[in-house]
Amino acid sequence: MKRFALLGEPLGHSMSPALHKAIYRQLEIDDASYRTVELPQDRLKSFFTGFRVGGFDGVNVTTPHKASVIDLLDEVDSKARLLNAVNCVNRVGNKLTGYNTDVMGFAYSLRQNDVDIEGNQFAILGAGGSAQAVAAVLAEGEASKISIVNRTPEHAEELKNTILSVNESIEVEVVSTDELATRSKDLDCVINTTSVGMSPNVNDSPLPDNFFTENTLAFDLVYNPLESKFLQQAQSQGASVVNGVQMLVAQAVYSVEIWMGGNIVAHVDMNALVRDLEKTIK
Repeated sequence: MKRFALLGEPLGHSMSPALHKAIYRQLEIDDASYRTVELPQDRLKSFFTGFRVGGFDGVNVTTPHKASVIDLLDEVDSKARLLNAVNCVNRVGNKLTGYNTDVMGFAYSLRQNDVDIEGNQFAILGAGGSAQAVAAVLAEGEASKISIVNRTPEHAEELKNTILSVNESIEVEVVSTDELATRSKDLDCVINTTSVGMSPNVNDSPLPDNFFTENTLAFDLVYNPLESKFLQQAQSQGASVVNGVQMLVAQAVYSVEIWMGGNIVAHVDMNALVRDLEKTIK
C-alpha cells in the first residue's frame, strides 16, 4: 500500500483527501491512501525523519510549511528552489525531492479559461508560497506589469525580486490596496492568493467594494466556498470570475504524476474531477 498525505496547519478545510481518492478511482489504483497530517512547525523536522525511512511515499505541503521544508530535503527542483516554495515531496528510497506543482496547476487553470498573459496587467494579492507560483507563471508568460499588494512589505519585495529574476523586463510595483484601486480600470486580472474569504470566514474579502470593472478578471485561489466574497464583488460589477478548484485539481494530478510516474495527466478526466469536487464543497 502506497501512503500519501497533506502536511500543514490548520487543515480542517482541506478537500485534498477526497480529491486524491477520486484521482485514484479514475486511475483504478486500489493500493494507495491519502490523509491529512496537521503539523505544527516544531514537529516538522521529526516528521521528515520518519518520512525519510518509509513513513510515507510522498506528501503535499501547504501553509505554513512550503518554505521551511526545503532545508529538510535532499534535492529541490529548480523552479521550487527559485520560488522558495515546495508543495510536493517525493521519496525514492531514503531520498527526498521537492517540487512545486502549484506552478503547473495555476498555468493549467489559466489555459482552461483562455486567459492571455502576454502584454496584460495583473495584480497579485498576497506574497506567500502560492503567490510565488502565480508570479512565476505570469513572469514566464510575459505579462507587461504586475502589481503586488501585501500587508508585509518585506515579503512583497521578495516576490518582486522573484518576478524580476524570472523576467527582468516586466514592470513590477509594490502598492497598497488604496493605490491599486485608483487604477483598477487598467487591470486585466486580479489574483487573490491569500486565505481571506476562505470558509468559515466567508464574509471577508481582500478588496473593498466597487473595485472591479467589467473588463477585469477576478481569479481567487480560494476554493471553499466556490463563490467567495471576492468573487461575488467582482460578479456584481460585471467582471468575469474563476475560483481555485481547477488549480487545486491540476496541482493534485501533477503531484500524483510525480509520485506514480508516467503521463497521469493524459489519463484522467480533469473536468469530471472538478465537477465532483464542486459537489463535495457544496
